Amino acid sequence: MKPLPIGRDDLKDIIEEGCYYVDKTKIIEELLDSKTYVTLFPRPRRFGKSLMLSTLDQFFNIEQKQANKDLFKGLYIEKSKYKKEQGKYPIIKLNLKSVEADNWEEMYGGIREIIRQLFESKRYVLEILNDDEKALYGKFLSREADLPDYKLSLKILSEYLYRYYNEKVIILIDEYDVPIQKGYTKGFYDEIVNFIKGLFNNALKTNNSIKFAIMTGVLRVSKESIFSDLNNVDVYSVIDSEFSQYFGFTEQETEQILKQSNLELTSEVKKMYDGYVFGDTEIYNPWSVIKYASRKRLYPYWINTSSDELLKDIFNQTRKQTEQMLEDLILGKSVTCKYNDKVTFLDLRKIAKSDAKDTVLNFLLTSGYLTKEKGSELTSSGNIQLKIPNSEVQTIYVEILSKWTRDATDIDNQKLQELQKVLLANEPEKLEEMLNEILNHMSYTEGQEQFYHGYMLGLLVEFLNIDYIVKSNREAGKGRFDIMIESADRKNGIILEFKVAKEDESLEEKAKIGREQILEKEYYKELELDRVENIITYGIAFKGKECKVE
Repeated sequence: MKPLPIGRDDLKDIIEEGCYYVDKTKIIEELLDSKTYVTLFPRPRRFGKSLMLSTLDQFFNIEQKQANKDLFKGLYIEKSKYKKEQGKYPIIKLNLKSVEADNWEEMYGGIREIIRQLFESKRYVLEILNDDEKALYGKFLSREADLPDYKLSLKILSEYLYRYYNEKVIILIDEYDVPIQKGYTKGFYDEIVNFIKGLFNNALKTNNSIKFAIMTGVLRVSKESIFSDLNNVDVYSVIDSEFSQYFGFTEQETEQILKQSNLELTSEVKKMYDGYVFGDTEIYNPWSVIKYASRKRLYPYWINTSSDELLKDIFNQTRKQTEQMLEDLILGKSVTCKYNDKVTFLDLRKIAKSDAKDTVLNFLLTSGYLTKEKGSELTSSGNIQLKIPNSEVQTIYVEILSKWTRDATDIDNQKLQELQKVLLANEPEKLEEMLNEILNHMSYTEGQEQFYHGYMLGLLVEFLNIDYIVKSNREAGKGRFDIMIESADRKNGIILEFKVAKEDESLEEKAKIGREQILEKEYYKELELDRVENIITYGIAFKGKECKVE
């Protein structure tokens, strides 16, 4: 059993440490076949973008030709027609994902230091420079270069490297949009966009010193901002078939990595980490699969790799426009989106003042919080069906919904603890009494079944602080929640089926129908397969601010 590369995104490190490596080196062949000049891969965080750039760096890097000569032994690219390209080209690699800043001055200082280190690592080119060029190079080394110099820095360095090696340069830029997102959230968007635009345009437009450039990020920032002067950028997004298998794990790759960890690809693993569709390829979340293979516990690992601050801010700005959509998504439904791969941070600025739905959905698709429905393709009018990919991602939506639920009521912690005890004690009459009391202290849109689903989900998950699995019964077209409550000495499962009674319908009958549906359709079977010892079922019917529990 090979050790798993948790937190490692450097190919050389993974190979030399003997870690398990999913061979993605065929991307080198496909990139060279494509003959593209500048390629942008927008993908969600933790889906292998940095490892891909590391692979390209260590394959092509002329400085490391001898050190890396055996690195690709046994991998796909070793047998490729492009094997001779190994160790042939100078590399400029710019990593922007770790720049932290609360204002423009800090951001500018951080990027200047990254560029200084880059020039320091290529100091050997000084031997072929004239006096004026050496003076300019020295300004970057001594931090004395000014803003226009830094905008020209990548172009200048690529020209010097080309002259030194007589081979064109490959430029690799990792997470190019991280500084832009920081600028958006911290209030220096215009300054960072102006700087990045100058840096990229100088380096990537009509630069005869470069062979090609590869960029990665989460969002595609549109031509109206960063790439306004670049007409040579090929963008391969999450809906494109080209290169779709190189970010994330395919099902076969997931099976193999779990097998070597003595695990199986069960239906529960699929529900938790599968569900992404990139182009026409079914993709698993690679970060979560590796973490699960290591820890052997199903858990939403990916959502804990970021604060999700921007996502929550977007939903809070657009609550009135997106609340119904959010509840539909949580219940397993798909939503229609007008696809636009050019969503900008400026668009996100305007969402509270416009029809925000499509802007929000496109942002969620690109950043990995939604994926296209399997089998769904762009229609002639540019529409596509989107859904939450899996249970792991669903948890972040539940967290947002639960906050809105918290805002809708003034229920205190003592009452919540009592409610949890009642749920576990299987006391329908007491539960009914407590729910009616809660309903009388909140506002709602009367008659909407999704409202009750959303509110109860938020209440049970967030307020009761329980581990949970949320599922939906698509076949029946109605939402149900399987709530798993775990403790050290026992494992309980709670199944709730919600019904909404019309004005002329009986609450009692609706509640009975709900509970009977659980038993008739054997919803409890899934929990039994999970070896849940104690399964409690409730049918709950709502009408206005009244409810009945069976």
